[in-house]
Amino acid sequence: MLDKIRKFDLKKAGYAGCIIGLFNIMVHMFVIFQIIPYTWVNGGRTESLVAAQEISVSSIGMTVINILIALVATQIIPIKLNRIAGITLSAFLILTLPFSFIGIIQQFLGTMFEKIVMSVVTIIGFCFEIRVAFEKRW
Repeated sequence: MLDKIRKFDLKKAGYAGCIIGLFNIMVHMFVIFQIIPYTWVNGGRTESLVAAQEISVSSIGMTVINILIALVATQIIPIKLNRIAGITLSAFLILTLPFSFIGIIQQFLGTMFEKIVMSVVTIIGFCFEIRVAFEKRW
């Protein structure tokens, strides 16, 4: 199974993961600037626009961090990792996969926008995360 996952080019997975992250940032920017209703995201449970904007700002921050990790992990930004750093990065990426899977489930339990659009984006991002997480770095 891991051999099939590793056949996909690592840098392409990194670029695709970054594109998925940028799409996520774009959706949250649309919420902040009221281009899409705040009731379309966060499962429709957000009580006000201000609360939705706060959640979107924090989501943008986390997405930027995820993009930076993806760029380093895929060597798009070439940083030489020693053995301990490579193992730590791999362990971090593998340990965060269950959270990504939970995110897929949450998308399917959310609003129609989340079910139709964001669930597809999340599933594609999860596939690329698996590829990056199981890269041998040491």
